[in-house]
Amino acid sequence: MPDQPAAPDCATPWTTWVRSIVNGAVGDYLQARQNGLEIDTAFYVRNRPLPLTRAALLEAHSRPTARLCVFLHGLGCNEGSWSYRDPSNPGRQTSYGAELAADLGFTPLFVRYNTGLALARNGQSLADLLNDLLAAYPLPVSDLILIGHSMGGLVIRHACHIGAQRYDPWVGLVRQVFYLGSPHDGAPLALLSDIATRVLHTVPNPITRLIGDIFDLRSQGIKDLRSPPFIEEPGHHAAPRQTVPWLTSAQHYLVVATLTEDPKHLVAILLGDGLVLVPSIPETPPDGTAPYPMTRDHVACFSRMDHLQLTRDPAVYAQIRAWCAGYERSV
Repeated sequence: MPDQPAAPDCATPWTTWVRSIVNGAVGDYLQARQNGLEIDTAFYVRNRPLPLTRAALLEAHSRPTARLCVFLHGLGCNEGSWSYRDPSNPGRQTSYGAELAADLGFTPLFVRYNTGLALARNGQSLADLLNDLLAAYPLPVSDLILIGHSMGGLVIRHACHIGAQRYDPWVGLVRQVFYLGSPHDGAPLALLSDIATRVLHTVPNPITRLIGDIFDLRSQGIKDLRSPPFIEEPGHHAAPRQTVPWLTSAQHYLVVATLTEDPKHLVAILLGDGLVLVPSIPETPPDGTAPYPMTRDHVACFSRMDHLQLTRDPAVYAQIRAWCAGYERSV
C-alpha cells in the first residue's frame, strides 16, 4: 500500500489559493508576460512540485504500486480541493486518492495547473506530464485511472485525444475516466458572461463599453467553458468545428449533482449543481454518434450537493470505489 499523505492539502496556505484563483482569472495573461505568479503544470506533494525522477517519486511514495490514479482540479483551484475531513476520524484529513490507495492499492498523484490557459493547451501539458511520469516511474505501470473535477475533466478529454494521436504509451494504460461535474455541454454561467460582454459592447456608451472590456479580460480557460470542448485546428477556421472525441479504449463515468432533493425540480433543471447542468444520458448503449459514450449505469446524480462538494464527499468516493471494483470484476 502506498504511503501517501492523508490528504494533498494538509498545509495548503491561503496564498496558494489566491495564486490559483488569479491563474484561473488571468492565467493566459500571466503566461504571456512570463509573470512569476503563473503556475506550471506539475504533480504536487505537500504544496511543492514533484520532480519526475525515480528518486523523487520514491521519496514521495516509498511503496509505489503499478496502479496509478491521477487527479485534476477545476477552475481556480489546486490539489487542495480534494481534501476533506475523514468521517470515521474527524481529526484526520483524507481524499479520494488516499482512500483509493487504502482500499484498492492505487498510488495517487495530484496535478496542479494554470486553469486560465486554453483547454487544449492544458491538455497537451497533461499528456506530456503523463509521458514523463511513465518514463521516471520506478516500476512498470499496469493501470491508470484519471479523475477530473469540472474543467479538469475537459482537460483530460483533450489530453487523451492528443495522446492517442501521438500514440503516447500512457494512453493504452487508461482503464477508466471519471468526470465530476465536468461541463461537457458547456457551462451556462460562462456562456452568460460571454453574452453580457457582447451586449455591453453594443451599447453606445463609453462607461458600458469599459465594463464590457473588463468582463472580456477573463482568461481563455474561462472562455473555453462556454461550449463543448472543441479540437483546436489552427488555420482551419472555415471548417466546421469538431468536438474532442472520447477515448474509445477506456470506460467513462459521470458524477453530477443537483442543489435540490428532486432532480426534476425546476431549480435542479435550471441550475444543476449551481454551475453545471445535469446532462441527458440515453437509456440504450451509445452507437458512436451519441454525445456521451456511456449509459445511465455509468452516471451517478447526487441530490442536495453543490459543484465544489463533488470533490470532497464520502458518498461520491463510495460511488467511484464501487465503479472501480465493478470494473475489476468484469476483466
